[in-house]
Amino acid sequence: MQEFDTLIAVDWSAASVPVKGDNSIWISRRTRAGASECINLPTRMAAEAYLAEQIAASQSEGSRLLMGFDFPFGYPEGFTRALGRKDQDGAPPWRMIWKTFAAMIEDSDRNNNNRFAVAAALNQRIGFAEGPFWGCPVKHAGPFLSPYRPKQHFIDERRLCEVPVPKSQPGWKLAYVGSVGSQGLMGIPVLERLRERFAVRVWPFETVPATGSVQVFTELYLSLWPVDDFGGPCKDADQVQAMTHRWLNDQPTLLHWMQAQYPAVVYAEEGWVLGVEPPDRC
Repeated sequence: MQEFDTLIAVDWSAASVPVKGDNSIWISRRTRAGASECINLPTRMAAEAYLAEQIAASQSEGSRLLMGFDFPFGYPEGFTRALGRKDQDGAPPWRMIWKTFAAMIEDSDRNNNNRFAVAAALNQRIGFAEGPFWGCPVKHAGPFLSPYRPKQHFIDERRLCEVPVPKSQPGWKLAYVGSVGSQGLMGIPVLERLRERFAVRVWPFETVPATGSVQVFTELYLSLWPVDDFGGPCKDADQVQAMTHRWLNDQPTLLHWMQAQYPAVVYAEEGWVLGVEPPDRC
């Protein structure tokens, strides 16, 4: 597989107000030509506009662009079935998840959003008041969304790719230390819009062409490896720079992960974190 010309790593945010610094959106961009930048954006809409510019430029240049995001692209097997979602066109479960989130999530140019209401509505549709989504400020708690972790899980708590990484957090967890669930709810609709607009490929759900111009979204986990000091103003800035630095300097391994074989459920519904080694047998 041909190497990527530009690599982007994004530390996402589900903040409800514009914010910069810690726990906000940080983006690192590096190119094989030696260019690099690390930027901090206050809103998701600003990040969407930046990503759209990068994708459009890549398509205009005919280059290969890889973009990684630190939120789940999929959910444990059975989530779509529990929602009762079916697609008349025979689309796979992950497409139903992305379409559902994009249709339900409301976001503004000031980061105002309805993610907790959406999580409650999804729990209600499934019919299990304690979850699977959980974790919220008390003011957002209600009959179908609890601040507390469910005592039992009738859908698996973790995806296959999260099992070998114990410190990773499940996508159901919407709040508290290390949580990524809210980022998933708020991030997937952005990627869905960009995918529809630019025909971006989503790994591992979709095949990545071995050669030629292509723009790819993938899921990453910024704490998967130790993070060097890149002189950033906060840990988030160093993490995204460390990821693009690692990717750029070891593309053979990066491409190995992208071409490896994974269990069928990974391609259909769960997705995979780029960098987590695939199972020995699929």
